[in-house]
Amino acid sequence: MVNPLSPPIELELKLQVPPGAMRRLSAHRLLKGAARASKCRLHSVYFDTPGLDLRRQGVALRLRREGGRWFQAVKGGGTVLAGLHRRLEDEAEVAGPAPDFSRIGQNELAGAFSSERLRARLRPVFVTHFLRSSRLLEVDPETRVEASIDRGVIRSGKRNERVFELELELKGGAPRHLYEIARKLANDLPLSLENRSKAERGYALYRGKDPKPVKAHPAALTPVLSVGESFKAVIRANLAQLQANERGMAAGGDPEYLHQMRVALRRLRSAFSVFEPVVPEAAVAPVVAELKWLASRLGPARDWDVFVTETLPPIEKEFGTHGELKAFSEHCRKLRDDAGARARRVVRSARYRRLMLSLGAWLAAEGWLSGLEPDQRAALDAPVGAFAGNVLEKRYDQVRKRGRKVGGLSAKQLHRLRIAVKKFRYAADFFAGLYEGAPVREALKRLSRLQDMLGAINDAAMVANLVAHGFDGTGDQHLPEAKGILLGWSHNRAATLRRELKSAWKPFRAVGRFWR
Repeated sequence: MVNPLSPPIELELKLQVPPGAMRRLSAHRLLKGAARASKCRLHSVYFDTPGLDLRRQGVALRLRREGGRWFQAVKGGGTVLAGLHRRLEDEAEVAGPAPDFSRIGQNELAGAFSSERLRARLRPVFVTHFLRSSRLLEVDPETRVEASIDRGVIRSGKRNERVFELELELKGGAPRHLYEIARKLANDLPLSLENRSKAERGYALYRGKDPKPVKAHPAALTPVLSVGESFKAVIRANLAQLQANERGMAAGGDPEYLHQMRVALRRLRSAFSVFEPVVPEAAVAPVVAELKWLASRLGPARDWDVFVTETLPPIEKEFGTHGELKAFSEHCRKLRDDAGARARRVVRSARYRRLMLSLGAWLAAEGWLSGLEPDQRAALDAPVGAFAGNVLEKRYDQVRKRGRKVGGLSAKQLHRLRIAVKKFRYAADFFAGLYEGAPVREALKRLSRLQDMLGAINDAAMVANLVAHGFDGTGDQHLPEAKGILLGWSHNRAATLRRELKSAWKPFRAVGRFWR
């Protein structure tokens, strides 16, 4: 049931447009075939306290001038996924460019302004100026989409950022139509999803700080959710992490952006595996195949990042940075740079842009539901608790099985144990919100330590592969001695970690089954 006090929900898909493609976008047959475009200049002022109290509440207050009239909008309570912005919006005409709190409806957004002290401290924090060209697209008798091309600037103090984007706002119909339009446009134009609203970009300018890499955030699962709803929530959470890091990764710089993209990809692929018993394999196979492609393209860059930033430094500290080892290290850094450049080209590629659009469209259309048998539908509609417990039990048993006599496992067996631990860790992360906090936190803490140690052992074992592939056929004269140093160090490192493995295995074994 819709809450009568809730403001309307604004649903729009934002797409970033390269400046050189703006004219081609305006002339595209899909937009030219619509009704005549309306054009207007929009000037908006965003208000907040100096400490950004509204921002911390997830609320934005905007005053916008359209022609000679002023409109006040309060937005909040929203989500962003694959460029699709879903927000509550309370809008009303006001007398001028100052906030009018009496014009905010009695709804869930109004509580953000209940403090008189907060209202008194509100100030302009940034402004936007842009030219908007809008058309109404009649997709079918029930579906209408407003396509708005925005060209302008966001300013906060002396800092500014240019805006070149397309907004597709749903006026009636299903959200999947937004993606269908976007995909048709993207077939001819280099469009990419834009997960940042103008407000988010304005706040970033106001703070004057570069964004930081985004780590995984658990999906907000509760026992009342169905298995199907939980599946969507988990996929959305991990896709959000992937897309939140793509801009920083494509720009280069902090290697943590790439690392977090790789984490998000592993979590996404693991999520499909977790829900495999109830989600038809055929329905997810194309998506999984594309995610596998992306992971394979980003993997080498991450491997070289780890090698150069984590493996090489202690070796250089022990053996020095002169002579053959120095030349070897410099060549490794060049290989790392080359691998990073290739990975960045992938994230900027048309195939990557199409993949992100396809994922958003796939989620919006819920195509995995079509053609289900009654028993499959019932499994998806069932409460998630029993399903989660079964998954965790099976994955925990697999870890216990793989970890028997952990001190004597071969390299191949340790690899299998690492994969089993990783699968169990991700499943535990996904479903953690369903269980009591303290036992889950302790289990995840011990599981994380075990996974980190197994990962370190694997990194040490990967050294030989990196050296073999990185220097194969190069004829590098510095390789023999450097290779000997490197392989000797990595062998000793792996042996030391193997001896310490029991110290991580025993605490893990002592943790109870928190899902029971």
